[in-house]
Amino acid sequence: MNTCKKYWLIISLLVSWKAVSQQFPTGFISREVAANLDPTDLVVTPDQRVLITIKSGKILVAENDVLTSSVMLNIENQVDNFNERGLGHLVLDPNFELNNYYYVYYTEKNSNRNRVSRFTANGNSTLPGSEVVLLQLEPMAGSIHNGGDMVFGPDGKLYISTGDGANASLAQSKNSLLGKVLRMNPDGTVPDDNPFIHDPTFTGINKLIYALGFRNPFSMDIQPGTGKIFACDVGNSNWEEINEVLAGKNYGWPVIEGYRTTETPPANYQDPFYAYSHGDGCSIVGAAFYNPQTPQFPAGYVGKFFYADYCEGYIRQIDPTGGSPLPFATGINRPLAMAVNRTGAMYYLQRAGFGGGSPGDNTSTPDGSLWKVEYTGSGEPFIGSHPLPTLVSVGEDAVFTISVSGATPMTVQWQKDGVAIPGATGLSYTFPSAQLTDDGSAFRCVVTNAFGTATSNAAILHVTANARPQPQILTPVAGTLYRAGEPINFSGVATDNEDGSLPASQLTWKIDFHHNDHTHPALQAVTGISSGSYSVPRIGETDHNVWYRIYLTATDSEGLSKTVYQDVHPELTAFIVNTVPPGLTVYVDGQPKPAPQSVLSVIGVTRTLEAPVLQFNGADLYTFNQWSDPGLQRVFSFNAPADPVSFTAHFTAVPLGNGDGLLGNYFNQSRTFFMPSDLMRVDPVINFDWGADSPLTGTIPNNNFTARWEGFIQPPFTGNYTFYTLSDDGVRLWINHFLLIDKWIPQAATEWSGTMNLQAGELYPIKLEFFEDGGDAVMKLLWKSSLLPKQIIPQSQLYSAPITGIEKPGVNPGFVIYPTVVADELIVQSAFKSLTSWAISNLTGQTFITGSGMETFNICKGLDTLPPGVYIFKMGNQAKRFIKNR
Repeated sequence: MNTCKKYWLIISLLVSWKAVSQQFPTGFISREVAANLDPTDLVVTPDQRVLITIKSGKILVAENDVLTSSVMLNIENQVDNFNERGLGHLVLDPNFELNNYYYVYYTEKNSNRNRVSRFTANGNSTLPGSEVVLLQLEPMAGSIHNGGDMVFGPDGKLYISTGDGANASLAQSKNSLLGKVLRMNPDGTVPDDNPFIHDPTFTGINKLIYALGFRNPFSMDIQPGTGKIFACDVGNSNWEEINEVLAGKNYGWPVIEGYRTTETPPANYQDPFYAYSHGDGCSIVGAAFYNPQTPQFPAGYVGKFFYADYCEGYIRQIDPTGGSPLPFATGINRPLAMAVNRTGAMYYLQRAGFGGGSPGDNTSTPDGSLWKVEYTGSGEPFIGSHPLPTLVSVGEDAVFTISVSGATPMTVQWQKDGVAIPGATGLSYTFPSAQLTDDGSAFRCVVTNAFGTATSNAAILHVTANARPQPQILTPVAGTLYRAGEPINFSGVATDNEDGSLPASQLTWKIDFHHNDHTHPALQAVTGISSGSYSVPRIGETDHNVWYRIYLTATDSEGLSKTVYQDVHPELTAFIVNTVPPGLTVYVDGQPKPAPQSVLSVIGVTRTLEAPVLQFNGADLYTFNQWSDPGLQRVFSFNAPADPVSFTAHFTAVPLGNGDGLLGNYFNQSRTFFMPSDLMRVDPVINFDWGADSPLTGTIPNNNFTARWEGFIQPPFTGNYTFYTLSDDGVRLWINHFLLIDKWIPQAATEWSGTMNLQAGELYPIKLEFFEDGGDAVMKLLWKSSLLPKQIIPQSQLYSAPITGIEKPGVNPGFVIYPTVVADELIVQSAFKSLTSWAISNLTGQTFITGSGMETFNICKGLDTLPPGVYIFKMGNQAKRFIKNR
């Protein structure tokens, strides 16, 4: 391959990459969470899971910073994954914890257009059949500039960025949704307050347009609190832009790129918030405001906007109120997307890959990864959360708490009115038995280490002689159980020493949903009722370790409050999942489970079972036939019944071949194939990543060599097969004498593909040619069909020579020979008792050597007289192949 390599982004800008190590400011650490990804975007759920969109059409789940086996969504059969097309982006509904809705932006197969669809999550999986197509964009002129990031505004509207689809003029067109930022209701309809709703020149669906004049706004984020939307628009030849998206504004493309100079601007033109030239990068990606619920980074980072450059491998930050950017990270291998979780950590994706700048390279990478950035302290103490003002009754304790980071060891000292409190040296301090004389006291905390001192804000203690009210939950009573799909009724009262019985206006109800060690909001705080009802949803969390906690808070006229709660646990059942034959895998709510499996469940919760279309059990391959109830689909959902129920998935064994691989000839030549070869062998599979090494040291050089593999391929199923080559450098592939892939060029490791229809069990001639110029060397051969997942073509389906009438798949001859590549002798171990004659012939049937007198263990000598090639050793009605090397 070429030693000088070029790379391309999913956003189609030619760049060069020089690998360097990641560098972050002092006190920050970055660690890898997941590898071997082909990512495009990520989001963090309220319960801290990370959802990763995979370009081919999947959503993966990382939980507790570990990539799980769960696949939340798999729509690979619907997604066009060529070049920059694919599953691009994902956003959660603002009420995701309640309705489980999420939205994806992907390229629809066979249409070259993008769509926005809503799905319904169910734990770490998605309810089958829950897709609702909300928006279909028009077909694109090319396979680049898809855009597609999405955010929800504080107004509850969905904002969608779209690229110009390789037709720059559409960015200014009022009759196209491409090159825009769109604004729509969550159900896909046009909001009645969109900026062009009353403009007669914008008609029909085009009234979704909120802003226009974009090239490829690949990344976008919204700032919590302010609602400010920043979109990163990938530039053309000169500038990369950060645009504050404002209603009705026109951002100039293709008339203006970067800041306006002498160009005549379109109506309502808006300059970028910030732009940088291609001397500082060439492809702006990633967008994340740092406004978490609990900041972890130092105060100087809070409120800043983070962006990245795909070409230069850096992440920078900029104040969204103005100013110049500041560095944050360098040495990242093609950063792509960023997200911040509620506890202040930042996740980012690096796409990596071999580069190359081609559509094939853009299509996929096996080398993407998810990383997490945390602040461990630059040395100086940093107080992440400060103590809060507190109101207590006389004689009650008052509790103050901080969170802090920094180098250890560190000392903590609480103060009351500026005076150190003896023994108050923890992150939480309880002031005992507050009295009226303590009213107005200020409590703060001073944290010190070898690098400096940090002092918290002061929290004021308020003390009153008033007694707290006494709330009481009447229903549900202790021990009440719930079922999904049914209501939990609640009621309560409260009394107060000073105010007497409190009216409903002074009662507040809240319900939290507990799962393991974390919670989700179920019923947001509601004031003004003394009773109510909460309908338990059927979808959401499928785990059985869950319960609801119902809170009642009473507040008296002075502002004193008291909260009590009642826990309501679920009523459980179980269902059984079996397979025939036993021991195969079935997916339960997206998680692989070996059968038989007994699954605990909350009664009434919606569960999903999926039988894989195809699966291996050891060396055996099985395809799904049907469930025990033939009326059930391969993937189906059901509400867990109170009485135990069982489901059995029936599978059928698929006969596989008994191939030995492909015959490989390696040549110490540059791009030519003059026989005889310098190395002949049977390679069981084509799955080589030689790096800077040789296929065989001492025989084949590290650089400037060629290889040709020939033989036959046997598909196990009838249908369309897509063949993939991953090569560095050139490659040509023939199937059944048809040139399917022809990329006889120097290139970085790049994937190419071609598709053709094949019949099950038939033998098709296959020829694969490869050349290596210099640098690293890679050659891999894969296939995929509607039944087969994308995989290296296995040895069982590859034959170095045609199967003769006496060599049939699955038939084991009564003898074995070895080695399979010989120089001058062949060892034969025979199970035959009465057969004594044998023969060695070539593939055309010409016999070269015959013999008799076969014993259990035999050595056939004199093979050095045979010319190099493939031969058949025949004894009785059975035969085996071997190769005579040079």
